[in-house]
Amino acid sequence: MKKIILFTNMSSIQKHWQSALDTNYNTILIDKLKDLIEYLDTNDNSIIILLDEMSTSNIENTLSKLKSYSFVKILIFNAVPDVHHASTLLDKGIKGYENSFIHKDNLLKMLISIENGNSWLFPQLTNYIINKYVQNNSKNEPEFVKSLTEKEKNITFMIADGLSNKEIIQKEKIALSTVKGHISHIFEKAGVSDRVSLALKFK
Repeated sequence: MKKIILFTNMSSIQKHWQSALDTNYNTILIDKLKDLIEYLDTNDNSIIILLDEMSTSNIENTLSKLKSYSFVKILIFNAVPDVHHASTLLDKGIKGYENSFIHKDNLLKMLISIENGNSWLFPQLTNYIINKYVQNNSKNEPEFVKSLTEKEKNITFMIADGLSNKEIIQKEKIALSTVKGHISHIFEKAGVSDRVSLALKFK
C-alpha cells in the first residue's frame, strides 16, 4: 500500500483525510516539522505529503526546509484558501493547493493526478493565475496550435482566456465528456498536463 504523510495538528482535518484515504493509502500522521524532517532523512522512497498550512507557523520557511527532498511531492491545504496567497506558493515547488475539507472523492482524484505527474489547483486559483499572468489580448500562437483541429483551437483559446469547462460547454453547446476529450487531445499536442501550463504557452 502506498504511503502518504498527513502533516496536521488539527484533529478534524486529520479525521477527514484519514476517512478518505485509509482504504487506499498507508497514512502516517506527523504534526511537528522536526519529526517530518527526521522521517524524510531516513526514507528516500517517493512520497506525498498532505500539508495543512494552518499547522505550520511559517509556510515559506517550511517549504524551504523541504525543498532538498526531491522524492517528496507536497500538497498544501488550507481551511480558508486564498487565491492570491496560493499563487505566491506555486514557485516553491508545491504540486497542489486545495481546501482542507476537499470532498473525499476529489481528494482521491487529486492524489491520482499527482501520482500521474500532474499538478492540482482548485478552479478559482487556476483562473486567477491565467488572468494574472496571461495577457488575453496577446494571442501569440505557439507552434502546437497548427496541429489542432478548428474545434480544439477554439477551446484552447477559451482555456487561455480563463474559461472553465462549464463556460466552454455553454459556448460550444457540447457535452462535458466531449469537452474533456478535446482538452485531453489539446494537452497531448501542447505537451502540457494542466490548464495553467497551456495558458502560459500564449505569454
